Amino acid sequence: MSASNTRLNTALPQTSLQGRSEPIARPASIENVTHTHTAGMRDSQSQQTTRRAKSKPQPRKRAHGNPGSTNHLQEARKRPFTRSLAAANRAQQCAPPEPKPVPAPTSFDKPKSHISESVSQTPMDASPTIEKAQDIQSKLAEQRRAALSDLHNLLTVDSSDIKDLYKDTVSERRIDAFLAKSTLYDLERQVWVDIPKKTEDNADLTSLYLGVIKTIIDELGHSKGTREVVDARDTEFSHLDDRTQSSKPGIAIKATGPSFSLPDGGRAIGFSNVASVFDVKRDMEVGEDHVDQLAVYNRQLFFHQMNRVFSRSLLLTETRVRLVHCDRSGGYKTTSLNIHDNPRTFIRLILGLSSPRESALGLDSSVQWTVKNGIRIAGTIATLDASGKRIKHQLIMGATHFATHTVRGVGTVCWLARDKTGKRLLIKDAWRTDAQVPEYTFMEQAKGLAGVVQILASEDARVQTKALRTEGPDFGSPDFYNRTMCRVTMECYGSALHRFSSQIHAISALRDAIQGHWNLLKAGLLHRDVSMGNILLGAEGASVGRRGFLIDLEMAIATADGPLAGVITENQAGTYLYQSASILRNGRAERSLVRIPHDYLDDLESFFWVLCHLLYGYEGSNQRVPDAFSAESLLGECENLRPLDASIRKHFYIAREGPNFFDIPLFWNEAVVDLCESFRLYMHPLTEAKLLSRIPNRADIEPAVLRDLHANVNRHYADIIALFDVTLEKLGRLGESPRREEPAPPTPPSEETFFSFLPSRAAVKRRSNDVLDGTPTKRMRLAS
Repeated sequence: MSASNTRLNTALPQTSLQGRSEPIARPASIENVTHTHTAGMRDSQSQQTTRRAKSKPQPRKRAHGNPGSTNHLQEARKRPFTRSLAAANRAQQCAPPEPKPVPAPTSFDKPKSHISESVSQTPMDASPTIEKAQDIQSKLAEQRRAALSDLHNLLTVDSSDIKDLYKDTVSERRIDAFLAKSTLYDLERQVWVDIPKKTEDNADLTSLYLGVIKTIIDELGHSKGTREVVDARDTEFSHLDDRTQSSKPGIAIKATGPSFSLPDGGRAIGFSNVASVFDVKRDMEVGEDHVDQLAVYNRQLFFHQMNRVFSRSLLLTETRVRLVHCDRSGGYKTTSLNIHDNPRTFIRLILGLSSPRESALGLDSSVQWTVKNGIRIAGTIATLDASGKRIKHQLIMGATHFATHTVRGVGTVCWLARDKTGKRLLIKDAWRTDAQVPEYTFMEQAKGLAGVVQILASEDARVQTKALRTEGPDFGSPDFYNRTMCRVTMECYGSALHRFSSQIHAISALRDAIQGHWNLLKAGLLHRDVSMGNILLGAEGASVGRRGFLIDLEMAIATADGPLAGVITENQAGTYLYQSASILRNGRAERSLVRIPHDYLDDLESFFWVLCHLLYGYEGSNQRVPDAFSAESLLGECENLRPLDASIRKHFYIAREGPNFFDIPLFWNEAVVDLCESFRLYMHPLTEAKLLSRIPNRADIEPAVLRDLHANVNRHYADIIALFDVTLEKLGRLGESPRREEPAPPTPPSEETFFSFLPSRAAVKRRSNDVLDGTPTKRMRLAS
């Protein structure tokens, strides 16, 4: 047996997961994944024209309307913070340009299924049965689009790819003995007897497969009752990222063991307690969409089983099998393989996807739970301590662990645990590209800095995605980049920012996170990914500097040229909702603008949008405004527009609108609303300057603008932190009672200001001079 075969079948290299020092060997596989993501698009200029056409000022629609009026899209928006798929893709550092999509070959070399992904219009006299079928197909198509957008589509590789899988599951001798004695397979005719090569229209092919698969597992699997073959056609498997969606795979391998638990709601089976799932279709009806549906299942396995590192599933017909593989680098699907001509490969696939060894299934066995009656009652996570010694920590049961709802990418999973002394720990798993600097190196540099997450230990190179795949040419694909899993142990702080207990709690945490960002910058690091989700609350009553913490240094970069990134990256870092107006215009479509690096001003603007998210998105601790992300809301417009429109929308808000233009829930005290307005006024000249520096053919202005701005870096931080200190003093002295009255109707913005960032040559000179002197008229001191 070859070393590569062992590595592929154990899935997680035992050298890395058992703490040995041997390097991870390079395996075999390939992947070319084509990203096709369609961003939401709005005509913001048309919207502004409509606003200007109004005869008198009109208040904007309330952003916190009737809680009972939320629709499906709004329900999907109910989350602590946002990271659209477009944002996640932009955040992939060092990812090569995306190639144009290449159509994959049709499933099993047959014509595509008559069931099209696009549903035709229902005739007036259509029966309810037809309408229901069309509705189902529409939902399945929606699921596939989400999965393929996440995975960047699936490359199709030759079926020989799967012949080398699971070589160590069972010996050739045992397989040959099974085939010789079993009545399931006819060696002379080379056919699975119970799976005829041609089935009648009314033949129940799924039931036939159930019997064959069960016999293979019972006689060769050694599962000892931990794996059960289940007919899942009438069972709904709920989706975790969208509760309105569910799947009905044909066959499921129900599993019990350290990584499996009963689904929520007490159902007997779901994505949380299956080893793998299969779909069964007839040759004459199968289409490429049916293969892509397996990616939907694989994706949900990642979401429901937080210790997944890869997932696989099968599509079976009377004659063929196809496999879909997904990991943090994306996914691929194989062409069809004849199961009658390749019975040994078919047997190994069934045994591999139902293996009692969790590592072979794609599960990280360093995370284990004690399960009683299908319920997890305790758990452990193994990693390295500061001295490099392997150690186990107890998982905190009942705590909310965090996992990103994407597969391809960083794949962040955060675990809450306790060490032997009872101290709370935050343990983070993440996957970086080969070109990225490991996050723990930045965290080591940030040791001792107030307001910044503190590292205790790290474990690098746990597994690589290229070690999870078979041999193939995709490692050189322009859309495949290998990812390495790293585990970091950190000090544990409070909950996410949106779970604040009071207004003082929220504002003081945001204030100390800004201080932490300043401390990082002075240490030579620029964070570049300021967002709601990357700020944690400190303990109640904590001292200044420990009331809030900035976390997640994955996108950080060393500041080689003063207070800005030393390089200009093609894919901009940061979360879409919080990106600055300038960074949003750094895309490939903005070639006419001068490209400038991400700097600390972009991150300060991101802090402003975090404050806006708090004020417009929450009407109490962990109480989301129901329609905060509706099409008419500020947050909805900022997140859903294409980058250019989002940049215009954000700049317009900073330049002319402010907190009184879009209604803020009355929960927020007047002092906090005033903070938002003061922050906006302070950021306006800075944002204006950044945008002015982007105008082409102004080489005489751009360097001077940025140079003069960056010369005042310490002053900018001190002034902004002072705004927060003034607000906290007011809240402490006057209390934080909710506002009693609605804000006055806003004054409509002028057309001149809206387009001020694209001025004439004369305006550029006037504006740039204004900007250089555009600091507050009254300087505020940083409170001691």
